[in-house]
Amino acid sequence: MPCPQCQGEDEPRPVGFTWWGGLIGPRLFHHVECPRCGVRFNGKTGRSNDTAIAIYMVVLGALAFALVIALAR
Repeated sequence: MPCPQCQGEDEPRPVGFTWWGGLIGPRLFHHVECPRCGVRFNGKTGRSNDTAIAIYMVVLGALAFALVIALAR
């Protein structure tokens, strides 16, 4: 799939680790990086993963909050 920003035909590299998803998040969302311009996107659809990342962060935050509340009881 060509890069959505630079239209480069180079093979995008899978992202192994991110600050928002650690090792699991990038694999869940097929997060890849263009070797030419460095933009990161979904390797299957070619679209941005920003919405999926935001939802992922909110869900993880809610789970962490629920865990803290449960442990405080």
